[in-house]
Amino acid sequence: MLDALREESAQSTVEYAIVTMALLSIVLAIAGLWRAGTDGRLAALAARAASHGVASTSVIDAAAGAKDIALY
Repeated sequence: MLDALREESAQSTVEYAIVTMALLSIVLAIAGLWRAGTDGRLAALAARAASHGVASTSVIDAAAGAKDIALY
């Protein structure tokens, strides 16, 4: 009986550690995104990615880029 209680206690400790690490990683990821947003790096990445869709040489590609922007 005592071994069963120790095994359940150990399992709950491992589960607690896993949940704590998952929560900590989520909080750190949100903090990293927040910092990138306040520094302007996130906006720069979005502008650079958007310029690839808009900068085109043919009229058909430019129309498709304008349509994508309008739908966004």
